[in-house]
Amino acid sequence: MDFKEKRMNTAQIYESQGFKQWEIAEKLGVTDRTVRNYLNKPVGPRKEVVRSSKLDPFKPFILSKINDRPEMNIVLLFNDLKRKQNYTGGISILRDYAKKLRDEFYREAVIRFETVPGEQAQVDWAVMGKVWNGSRFIKVYAFVMALGYSRKYYLRFTTSMTSGMLLECHKKAFRYFGGVPKEILYDNMKTAFVCDNEGFFHPNHRLLGFANHYGFMPKRCRIRRPQTKGKVERAIRFIEGNFWPRKERIKSTLDELNDDAMKWLIEIDRNKIGDMNESRNERFEREKAFLTPLPVSEYDCREISKVMVSRESMVRIDGNRYSLPAEYIGKEMTLLLNAERTEAELRLEGKIVRSFKLEEKGGKKVIWFDNDRETVWKMWHKQQNKKKQVKNALCEALESDIETRDPGFYDRITEGAA
Repeated sequence: MDFKEKRMNTAQIYESQGFKQWEIAEKLGVTDRTVRNYLNKPVGPRKEVVRSSKLDPFKPFILSKINDRPEMNIVLLFNDLKRKQNYTGGISILRDYAKKLRDEFYREAVIRFETVPGEQAQVDWAVMGKVWNGSRFIKVYAFVMALGYSRKYYLRFTTSMTSGMLLECHKKAFRYFGGVPKEILYDNMKTAFVCDNEGFFHPNHRLLGFANHYGFMPKRCRIRRPQTKGKVERAIRFIEGNFWPRKERIKSTLDELNDDAMKWLIEIDRNKIGDMNESRNERFEREKAFLTPLPVSEYDCREISKVMVSRESMVRIDGNRYSLPAEYIGKEMTLLLNAERTEAELRLEGKIVRSFKLEEKGGKKVIWFDNDRETVWKMWHKQQNKKKQVKNALCEALESDIETRDPGFYDRITEGAA
């Protein structure tokens, strides 16, 4: 079956599912007239003049390569064919055939991403403007997760796009939806995927552990093919055009911005989606039953590092210093930071020593907690007293070694010296 016949079949399947002619045209990327022809003509073989070419014997090999890696460089494929397959043809005919295969692959990929309920979500970041944090303007980013079937969104504004923040936003999205989709699609996101020595991309260890905990499959869309994650792209354009213009000129804190975002989501979920004649709420009512239930425990997304307690009984975090009891001076501790870097936890040998709120980054503040200063002073006085005791003992020892002699002793030893 050739490409046109596949599209005719696809058009007829969409018609049987109740889609309108213009909707089918939009899905297939063709005109209404073409769809009308597809629907009015029975699918059958067409008489074509078959012309052989030097490429024909190598087409199965080329097809396997393109299906495996559609973005594969044609020059590399051409050299591979010549060296390993003894291909004697030119590169132009190879390039044309590879383009045809790629186009077909990507069109089918787009159709596949019209997902069933609970099957898929798409995730992306958007760089937004700035918001007021109480003392200055800070840059913010928008995390967006869009469910594939219902088009229901989750929106969260953040001050970073780190790996920890990415996972934390996932957790919040799962709680918001009340479940987890079976797979989540990402673009070329460096905080999610890493490239191996052979050029293949794999989820990084943090995302893989997180996905295993929540029971979803992380997948990466093909590069330069935004259609495969078009739902989240449309969501971001909608946020940039509808929600953000109301907020960008107002001094809103990050918490206020996220509160307003939640209200906005409730508002748009009631509205009908233009090409479906249903609201996101109506479609989500069908989809939520297919989401994987949330696990009993949440995944710990905190950033983990090591810190040393200084001689002043302090640890340094993001440009500020925080006190600990004097008994921990010189100890190496495990530091756990939440994604927003607003809360910290210190552990020693697996036991929690202290959990506390963090000051604004770069504040150069020195924070003393209750009784810490007193423990440091007690240790200092104890050390000073110990030094004094050692000094006194040393002096006593030196004095005990000095022998006292009567004056006649020196007279006797000097007799005859004159």
